Amino acid sequence: VTINKGGIYNISGSFNHSILVDSSESVTLNLNNVNINSDITAAIANKGTGKMIINIVKETTNILKDSGYSEFDGCIYSSGSLVIEGSGILKVYGNQDEGEGIATTDADITINGGEIYIESNDDGLNAGGDNGGIITINNGNITIKANGDGIDSNGSLIINGGNVYTIGSSKGGDAGIDTDKSFEINGGTVIALGSDMIHNPDNSSKQKYVSFSLKEKINNNSKISLKQGSTEIINFTANEDFKTLIVSNSKITNGTYDLYVDGNKTSFSSKVK
Repeated sequence: VTINKGGIYNISGSFNHSILVDSSESVTLNLNNVNINSDITAAIANKGTGKMIINIVKETTNILKDSGYSEFDGCIYSSGSLVIEGSGILKVYGNQDEGEGIATTDADITINGGEIYIESNDDGLNAGGDNGGIITINNGNITIKANGDGIDSNGSLIINGGNVYTIGSSKGGDAGIDTDKSFEINGGTVIALGSDMIHNPDNSSKQKYVSFSLKEKINNNSKISLKQGSTEIINFTANEDFKTLIVSNSKITNGTYDLYVDGNKTSFSSKVK
């Protein structure tokens, strides 16, 4: 299905073909209980220059899967700027060879809301190209499990709010978050796990963070807790082995924070950055 005129389009139902957008105008796709399983290319691809807005309709669940190999190397791909908003559920599975979950080429990605889950064979959320784009997360609950970097921008990353849990491949050379330019955390809750790479937020960030580069990996399914003294700041269960960790939320101020694994205090501590 090809859309070549700007406007608002309501999408529902289950099908195996892709939605292709080819327009210089802004296109909004309202996803209303959509299930797309594309055999040969992206589930949704914008190959035009206009903005593509994906609105996840409230109280709906939308599942997007791709496979094969194509020029659109993300399950959701856009050559123009991409905006994701709404309050429904969006599950994205990037199954193409070296495929990504959500990707752009030299274009910005902005996430304003939604319950978003991404699994991918390569990077989970990627702003690629020679110059990259700016990935901005303003709100939403975002979970990423990638076989590459969790979030990778050839440009910059700005997290202003929402809940972000991102984990890169445990095989080596991948990070929970990797950017070529600036990286700021100004609000929200961020948990980023990686293998042997770590990219810490810039000093210009408005919200504080702690980070760990561990000598030995922590295993999948371990229960992780970050504490300052006896006060727990955050807890979660790791769904992949990891050796690097970044945590940021509004509870982190100054001081030293200790890492606990399965209820046991480790020798690893970190001072606020």
